[in-house]
Amino acid sequence: MNGLTDRLQMIADEIKQGETMADIGTDHGFLPLYLWENGISPSVIMCDISEPSLAKAKAAAGAYQFGRELDFRAGDGLKVLKSGEVDAVVIAGMGGLLIHDILAADMEKTCSFSKYIFQPRNHAAHLRYWLVSNGFSIVKNQLVREGKFICEVITVLPPKSSKNGDTDLSDTLPAQDDPCWDLPKDMLLSQPELARDYAAVKLGIEQKILEGMRRSSNVSDCELHNVERRIDYFRSYGYEV
Repeated sequence: MNGLTDRLQMIADEIKQGETMADIGTDHGFLPLYLWENGISPSVIMCDISEPSLAKAKAAAGAYQFGRELDFRAGDGLKVLKSGEVDAVVIAGMGGLLIHDILAADMEKTCSFSKYIFQPRNHAAHLRYWLVSNGFSIVKNQLVREGKFICEVITVLPPKSSKNGDTDLSDTLPAQDDPCWDLPKDMLLSQPELARDYAAVKLGIEQKILEGMRRSSNVSDCELHNVERRIDYFRSYGYEV
């Protein structure tokens, strides 16, 4: 197969040599096929809730699909996997709220895998807050361009047990609406130029929200202050759009 897009390559680079992996919502299966063909992952599981989408992955695999190292499974989220069956689980191209729901559905199984790589299409801040509140460790936040979009890639280690995941750490963390969940400091340190562009995107969104709130008569001073605080945060790292 041809090379990966920059987005998929960033995700692939988070899989170490010899790690088995499952791709939830695999669609064409380009990522797991790349990892297997290049000898990075000795076995891969391609999963999708849609049978037609899974058929695309089988077509992309061609004759390879008959090997024992490639597995195709139709089903919802992590339900298609056995506990601890693979080292790494990739969930890319879904919304952050849906990723949250997939993980929370069975915390015991969720905690049985060694590593996750997420690429949420939206609500990444919500996902980060939920992860850290439930004992997950975010080891890396990255940004990558794909066309006109800037995508986020989050590498995460789960709690060592589901009991750790039951611990609510929210009282010791920044508030859920704190902008640090949208633009973590490690992005700013490791990818300052791209983080600056991303901050500008976030800044433009918040400015439009503020404009709408100022036209409304049902907005409290506290709500206005919160949006203004977010604007100040993004302005300090980005630029006006």
